[in-house]
Amino acid sequence: MINKEKINKNIQNLLLNGKLSFNFNLASHTWLKTGGNADIFFIPEDVNDLRKFLKSIKNNLPFYILGAGSNTLFRDFGFDGAVIKLSKNFDYVKFINDKEFKVGAATNCIKLARFLAKNYATGLEFFSGIPGSIGGAIKMNAGAYGYETSKFLTKIKLLDSNDGKIKEIFSKDYKMQYRNTNFPDEYIFLEATFKYIKNDNISENLKKINELVSQRELTQPIQEKTSGSTFKNPIHKKAWKLIQESGCKNYKLGKAHLSRIHSNFIINEGGATSNDIEKLGEKIINKVHQKFGIKLVWEIKIIGRKGLCQND
Repeated sequence: MINKEKINKNIQNLLLNGKLSFNFNLASHTWLKTGGNADIFFIPEDVNDLRKFLKSIKNNLPFYILGAGSNTLFRDFGFDGAVIKLSKNFDYVKFINDKEFKVGAATNCIKLARFLAKNYATGLEFFSGIPGSIGGAIKMNAGAYGYETSKFLTKIKLLDSNDGKIKEIFSKDYKMQYRNTNFPDEYIFLEATFKYIKNDNISENLKKINELVSQRELTQPIQEKTSGSTFKNPIHKKAWKLIQESGCKNYKLGKAHLSRIHSNFIINEGGATSNDIEKLGEKIINKVHQKFGIKLVWEIKIIGRKGLCQND
C-alpha cells in the first residue's frame, strides 16, 4: 500500500523551486470550474524542477499533466496522484528562421495565433479557435476550421518520465489522427517546432484571425463555462447534428445543460458538479446510439476517482 504521508514528506524535503500544494482543489484550473482535489498539485519552475519531482514520485504516484484546463473534466472525488501544470517559463515563442519557430508547451494557442500574425507568420490562424495550450494541442492533435496541429508540427522536445532524459522526436514518426495520437503517456512535452509561411502583410494576417474569431463567437458559447466540443465527430458525421436530431437539444441535469448555441457543448450554468456533466454526457451518448446506432466518443478528457454514485 502506498504511504502518501511518507511520499508527501519526501517531496517537501526536495527544496523544489516551483509551487507545491497538497490536497489541492482543481476546479479553478479548469474551464468547467468543477472537480475535486488532487493529492498533490505542482507547478515546476523549470525542467530540472520537473525532473526532480518526477523522480520522487516514480513508481509511487500516478501523475497527470494539465494544460490550460480547457478540455479536462476532473471528477468530484478528485485525482489520486499528482497533477502537474507547467509554469510561465514554458510559455515562449522563438523564431528559428523564415520557415520555422519554437514554442513552449505552456503557450496558449489563441495568444500564439495573434503573436504569429503580428510577426509576419501565417498558416496557423486556426489556433485562434483552440483555447488550450500547445502541449495539450499536440497530445490530442487539436484542430479547428478544417486544420489540425499535426499539419504544421515538425519536432517535439520532451522529458521522458521513465528515465528522466530530455529527448527530441519528429512528429512524422508518430501516428497523429483526428483528435488522437499515439504518444506515450510518459512523454511530457516541453517545446515544439512548427513550420509557417512568411507574410509581411500584418493587416491581412490579423484579418484572417478576426474573421475566424467572429465566426466562432456566432456559433459557439465561448462566454460560458464549457470545455469546448464535448464529443468527437464520427467519421463523415457531425456530433452536434446527431445530438440535435436525436432529440437531446434541451437536455439538462442538475446545473449542467446543453448549449442552445451549439449542441456539442455542455455548459456549467453555475453550481454544476462534474458528475452532472459526466452523467449528462452519458445520457446524450445513449440517446444518439439508440436513434442512429452511432456511439459518440468523449473529446473531453475525464480524469479522476469514481464515486459510489458513478458506474464503473
